Amino acid sequence: MAVTQMDPFAATWLQREDRTSKVRLTANPDYWDKDRGPRLREVVLRNDLTPEEALDLVCTTEGEVDVVTEVSPADAEKVENSEHAELVSTEAIFTVAGVINRDAEGLPLADRRARLALNLAVDRERLVRETMFGRATPLAGLTPPAAVPEEGRLKPHSHDPGRAAELWNEARSETGGGERPLRVAALGGLEDVARAVAADLEGALSVGVEVVVYRGEEELPVRRRLAEKKLAQGWDVLILGHGAQFAESVVAELHRAFAGATGEFRAGPAVPEFESLFAELAAKTAPPEQAEVSQRIDRLVRDESLALSLCAPRALYAVNKHVDFTPYRTSFEFAETSVDDGHWSRR
Repeated sequence: MAVTQMDPFAATWLQREDRTSKVRLTANPDYWDKDRGPRLREVVLRNDLTPEEALDLVCTTEGEVDVVTEVSPADAEKVENSEHAELVSTEAIFTVAGVINRDAEGLPLADRRARLALNLAVDRERLVRETMFGRATPLAGLTPPAAVPEEGRLKPHSHDPGRAAELWNEARSETGGGERPLRVAALGGLEDVARAVAADLEGALSVGVEVVVYRGEEELPVRRRLAEKKLAQGWDVLILGHGAQFAESVVAELHRAFAGATGEFRAGPAVPEFESLFAELAAKTAPPEQAEVSQRIDRLVRDESLALSLCAPRALYAVNKHVDFTPYRTSFEFAETSVDDGHWSRR
């Protein structure tokens, strides 16, 4: 699809392009790194199945589907009990968090205390245990634990509904607003997360909470409206998932998206302290210095509650038992994937 208009966000919307039902990837036998691969002659990507159909095929048949990506935590047990598939997982560099609309009318979300109240109101441990079926890690700022050595990780906000109520009422009394319901929205398959968060907010803050879920084609206009920042948003907290393509650039991708001046998910004015730290990060070339500034940025996002930190889910795959699939923390690759003699293609 050619992009001809002078639209700075034009490339963002290419996902509307129609897909063919199948895409065939043929191995390059002359690839220079023989130790890495290729180990397969061909890979066929299928776009003609729903996620539910694909999961059922990999679990109950052979020869139709060998690998299913983005398995939901709710479906993980089905894969584990399957005769034909096994569950493969990894600590992905992926974040589920809430965009906080600091420009929301009728609510005190421009006040740090109100945003902190949201973070203190959410029981992340229960969210991970009950909604994510234990297949996630509570989030502190926006950096997934997989991207930070254990000794350098921030601690998540404690679950403190009493303190959350105090902060919310302080912010509401000094800035006004807070009488209307809080609107929590979610994209994609995050409805259960949104409803769990909404229940925590309603219980801790004693406010009405409305939940709306955008599915399928409804997502694109919501994303575009947020990225362009020309019109008011129809929500106060928008729950979505976002990941980094490279383990070395987590802050540049995740934190910029949620809080940066050019961030597609930022809902509110740019934050001068964030921009100053981000410029400092851009000037660093040594990994230890980059890591130190990145941690300061993550701490700023956490302390100022520039987002509603929720959890870092594991990447889950349903894989045919005769396929040796190596998952990556950032991307989806087949370079090191192989099949054994029991695979249907070799019988």
